[in-house]
Amino acid sequence: MRNCLAESGQQIVHDGTWLGHGLESVPRAAIKPHNLAWELPVAAGTAALIAWADTPASRRIQSRSLQQDASRWSNVGLGLELGTAALTYGVGCATGQTNSRQTGLLALEAAGVASAMTFVIQKGINRQRPFQNNGAGEFWEGGTSFTSGHAAAGFAFASVVAHRYPHSPWIKWGAYAAAAAVSLSRYPAKQHFLSDILVGSTLGYVTGTYLSSPHTGIQ
Repeated sequence: MRNCLAESGQQIVHDGTWLGHGLESVPRAAIKPHNLAWELPVAAGTAALIAWADTPASRRIQSRSLQQDASRWSNVGLGLELGTAALTYGVGCATGQTNSRQTGLLALEAAGVASAMTFVIQKGINRQRPFQNNGAGEFWEGGTSFTSGHAAAGFAFASVVAHRYPHSPWIKWGAYAAAAAVSLSRYPAKQHFLSDILVGSTLGYVTGTYLSSPHTGIQ
């Protein structure tokens, strides 16, 4: 166990340094053609959802029981994802399986980083939640809707798992399916608008992919 903790500490330092380099390169990387190829569609989709879909879609949800059930599921689902990451890490430490230990720790790191970035964005954007102001979704009006923290953390977890087990389709697509279910459930729960979920999911996926890259050889 002592050796596991030492190796985990080294991994955290390494991943923290890697993340720092990534954050420094964001302005330059954002305008590279291969990044613009996905950034522009996501930006366009987000703008379209905000302009035409967010408010009417949110106002369709009126059932309080549906909202409560969806909110409960999203919390349970995210808890299961994070619990799976912690269990994978623990099993890896107990059995000496480096791959399991790294995967579990990477998933927890990615979820934590994505959640932290979401928190900063939420405080900066201040978008009203769907249950506020009749679902108007106004920005800079004292809310924490944009973006979805559940979506960000869920897809950060799924991205790490998928990149660590690329040749295991059941694990790979199962992780993405769980993340999608957690993320989309925030819509009927009236906790987030569809655009919040799209941006949060993208943020989580990118975070998980980037943190996995030095461990999996992603270019």
